[in-house]
Amino acid sequence: MRVLLVQAFTALDMELVYPLGLCYLASHLPPEHEVEIFDLNLHRARPFEALTERLVRFRPDVVGISLRNMKVASPGKSSDDFEPQRRTVEVVRRLVPRAVVIGGGTAFSLYADAMMQRLPLDLGVWGEAEERLPRLLQNLSTPEAVPGVHYRVGEEVRYSGPPPAVDFAGLLPPRRDLVDCAPYAKSSNVSIGVQAKRGCALQCIHCSDTFLVGHKVRQRAARDVVDEIESLVVDHGVEQLFFCDQIFNIPVRHAIEICREIVDRRIGVRWSAWFNEHRNTLPDELMIWLRRAGCDRLSFSPDHVDDRMLKTLDKNFRREDLDYTIEIARRHGMDVEYSFFLNAPGEDARSLLSILSFLIRARLELGSHLRTFTLLMMQPIRIYPHTRLAEMARDEGVVSADDDLVEGRYWNPGSLRWAVDVIQRGARGLYAARQWLDPG
Repeated sequence: MRVLLVQAFTALDMELVYPLGLCYLASHLPPEHEVEIFDLNLHRARPFEALTERLVRFRPDVVGISLRNMKVASPGKSSDDFEPQRRTVEVVRRLVPRAVVIGGGTAFSLYADAMMQRLPLDLGVWGEAEERLPRLLQNLSTPEAVPGVHYRVGEEVRYSGPPPAVDFAGLLPPRRDLVDCAPYAKSSNVSIGVQAKRGCALQCIHCSDTFLVGHKVRQRAARDVVDEIESLVVDHGVEQLFFCDQIFNIPVRHAIEICREIVDRRIGVRWSAWFNEHRNTLPDELMIWLRRAGCDRLSFSPDHVDDRMLKTLDKNFRREDLDYTIEIARRHGMDVEYSFFLNAPGEDARSLLSILSFLIRARLELGSHLRTFTLLMMQPIRIYPHTRLAEMARDEGVVSADDDLVEGRYWNPGSLRWAVDVIQRGARGLYAARQWLDPG
């Protein structure tokens, strides 16, 4: 059976993202299947023409489409979130009408019912599919026999029931041979990902990760992770990568083990990851090993600074922990980046100004080591299904009880626009003032 795995647009204006999930899927398909991977994002000048050429040449029997994310409209604007996905499926339908079209990926899993209603997919696979896609290919005529599958009976869409958790540590390494790393390496320093763990022990109200991969953190052995890194460096010429774990430094000991393994093998690679901000998860021992192992940036997504807001967002840290991230980064000479919301539930002028005061301190103390900071200002917070923010938004009447949340967004009243403008101007000033704020 010929199987074409397609990465749909991650978003039209985003950087490239190496299709790691599809490489994992490909590694678990039996050798009797002929497998290829196609990423529309590599052909942004003529994506559907390039997809047409691949379909005509390969003539797949099955097309699996990874629907990774969707854009959200800004306030007062509307968008057809499904337009790129719909066009992708329609091209497949037209050129290989007998092929079975299967949806999957993060966006599909979050919006499965809406996807099945709005897109002409034959089947859809919820969640981690490495162990279930091979079974589904054996049961295309009886998809109800495979858990975690959305399928059609006439005009009705049915679901075969929740699947068991995946043994992440026991998965085969992803098939990198099917996707050239070079275009992604040229795109940015966070395009090529490695996964050391799946799952998140945190409880942030707006995050959908626990719905998708669970609260239990499932870890790969450090040696297996570094085997993959070594192969990327030696076999594929990769010089920089990104750990796409939900959080790299929980648990701390696992993070240190990976760093020590990289150092012991003398692998020359630069990398970064998402880190938790609580001071207990950032001990000096970890920082020392991070530097030695080639980590060149600490990426934090605290979403806020104000203690009231952090409590509302159910973060496991407070402002004093964020101040500690500045201290620990300065002490160890690490570059840092932060990402914040400016439209969270309960936002007010006081909480907004606390973000600006924190960034001023970070710039003064870190200088050029404050690599970037992202302020999601005039964009709403996306309300993902199956999150406590979605429950809150329904309780507050921000969205209706039956809203599928495809366009779900949380936006604060216009009375705060002046404060958002102050933060925006202050942030621009921090960038403009780099010459006198940066030491040396």
